[in-house]
Amino acid sequence: MPAVPVQPTGRDMAPAGSGGGPGREALGRRLRGRLAALPGAARYVAVLAVLSAAAAVVLRHTVFPLLSVNNDEGIYLLHARTLAEGRLFPPAPHPAQSYLPWLGTVVDDHYVLKYTPFVPAIFAASLFIAGSIDPALAAIAAAAVVVTYLLGVELSGSRRVAALSATLLALSPLVLLQSAMVLSYLPALVLLQATVLGVLRGRRSRRAPPVVGAGVAFGVAAAVRPYDVVLLLAPLAVWLLVTSAGRRWWLLRWLLCGLAAPAVIVLLTNAAATGNPLRLPFALLEPDDRIGFGLRKLYPADGRHDFGLTDGLSSVGDHLWLLGGWAFGGVVLAVAALAAGARRRPSTPAAMLGLGGLLFLIGYVGFWGAWNAAELWGGIRYVGPFYMVPVLIPLVHLGGWGCVSAGSALLARGRRLGLAVLVPVGVAVVALTIGVLTAAVRDNLTLTGNDRDLRAMLRRLPERPLVFVAANPAFLGHPTPVTANGPDLDGPVLYAVARGVDDLTVAADHPERQAYLLRLAPAYDRSPGSPSTARVERLAVRAGNRVATTVAVRAGATPPRTRSARLVLTAGRHRLSVPVDPRASTSLTLTVDADGLDVDDVALDDRTRSAHPGAARELPARPTATVVRAGRGTSVTVTLYATDRGGRERTVDQQILPVRLAAARAQPERGEPAVTVLGSVGEIDEVGTGARPPLRVTLAAAEKPRGGEAARAR
Repeated sequence: MPAVPVQPTGRDMAPAGSGGGPGREALGRRLRGRLAALPGAARYVAVLAVLSAAAAVVLRHTVFPLLSVNNDEGIYLLHARTLAEGRLFPPAPHPAQSYLPWLGTVVDDHYVLKYTPFVPAIFAASLFIAGSIDPALAAIAAAAVVVTYLLGVELSGSRRVAALSATLLALSPLVLLQSAMVLSYLPALVLLQATVLGVLRGRRSRRAPPVVGAGVAFGVAAAVRPYDVVLLLAPLAVWLLVTSAGRRWWLLRWLLCGLAAPAVIVLLTNAAATGNPLRLPFALLEPDDRIGFGLRKLYPADGRHDFGLTDGLSSVGDHLWLLGGWAFGGVVLAVAALAAGARRRPSTPAAMLGLGGLLFLIGYVGFWGAWNAAELWGGIRYVGPFYMVPVLIPLVHLGGWGCVSAGSALLARGRRLGLAVLVPVGVAVVALTIGVLTAAVRDNLTLTGNDRDLRAMLRRLPERPLVFVAANPAFLGHPTPVTANGPDLDGPVLYAVARGVDDLTVAADHPERQAYLLRLAPAYDRSPGSPSTARVERLAVRAGNRVATTVAVRAGATPPRTRSARLVLTAGRHRLSVPVDPRASTSLTLTVDADGLDVDDVALDDRTRSAHPGAARELPARPTATVVRAGRGTSVTVTLYATDRGGRERTVDQQILPVRLAAARAQPERGEPAVTVLGSVGEIDEVGTGARPPLRVTLAAAEKPRGGEAARAR
């Protein structure tokens, strides 16, 4: 008898248009069943991971919407945007140095950025898929919590201890703020823990996939932060080699299988970036930016910093001091970790991670970058001691273990005694964390507010402006991320470095954009209390046989204890020095012509002459045998120097006046100008507070053209 098909009842049928049907309901039931089967600690960690992801996105949009005071964010974001567009390097149009991004260098027709492409690739994938970096930030923050929990279970065998370790990590102000930044420190923490987790799981279960995954994580981590990987994982690696008899080569074989893909990518990208598969882009910009003591530099124009042992010790001390508050329960965790280690409570792999943390601190004594961040720049006070992020791994695992052991021991002696000790300690830890986080958010909101005002001022400029940034050092995206271009150099505002005669080429290449000059106060946004003044001036091109400019110094521009001050005008090897009153306003007229600087090109105003009757006599004569060749640019650099009462002279401010000389065959009688100058014709807008840039170089009022002279303005 043939089977009669059974018609589904209304209860079994999916609603029209639902697209789900029984399969969808079954999937939902399976998911709910799996979630219900999870241990309570795992469900708690899942919720904690979601909250951490949400916190990363919220902080990004509220505290760091324009990136942070750590300008390295701009490097990673530019690299990510470049990769998302299908290119390995940002293109470098001519003149390449005029569009140079922070800590980038020019190779052929593109810019090579300082870091390997792995971390930028994470954000590039997010940009490509979602058009935003928010999913990447959320995923990294959640992964940090989950992998901490999983590694905690592997190290301690206790889900309760592992959940506490994940909580300690998630609530650390250092992790909260770093989770909202486009940097490598938190991704590296995830990769380091994934490496340890994969090796330990594979070794215990004799399964290859976890070890292969550990090899991938290890290779990427080593490409991103090789020094951190070596220091933190060295003791664990030695222990594995010594104790894995019979499985040593098995572990190594599968680790190498996972390591192969990242290694190939590193070799290929190194070869493309530097021409040498074994040379990282990090060393391409400045060879003196390296590990060890001695004279160090961050970029070619940087001053040479003498980094010694005492500097390294003070740097690590500063980072550890801050970590006491930037890690949730930092001091308590350190004490608990040491107590647990002394009692030999942790497992051997956990103890090896603890030794790796100590080795990490010792190794960072010889790392000048940490000293630069702590002493020369000081940014770790506002975004946290980010170089210490790997130290959080042994700190939360060993500290969490020690806290559980100590708490259990206290409660075993009596509930009242235990609570009398644990509650005040917990309250103090929470209060310290809230205080550190509140201060950090407040400071960063101040810094972000300054950048918001700057961006708003620049966006008020008409149409699509070209803004030359008087930056020191000569990079875009520093000291503020506002002045950064995208990889296509086609944003509403195009930024270029104000660097001299090339500015005339840049302005000519973009005739549809009105040119402006952005001048930032010295030490702009270095700290919440630093000056935040920013001034925009309209630029114009003026040409003729002689072009007059006005150089003005604001009164009181020099530091309070200044004994004397002077203006130095430099064009090629021509150099003039003009003494000025460090307390009064000074103004002089500089005439730019084709035969270099001499005393006849400088006319002091009456106030300057009365303050310094011998100023004109003190101007040095023009150097003999120094002639600026026709056809070459000879921009004029104006520098204000101040000498303190101890006789030490330092630079207060500097501005470049772009000048181009005509070719030798130019014929003034036919209207061909001998000199072309790109100069300011007046201030447009100003924002911020604090000290203003003391120098102001503007074009003098245009004279009526005569003879073969021509004047034009754009």
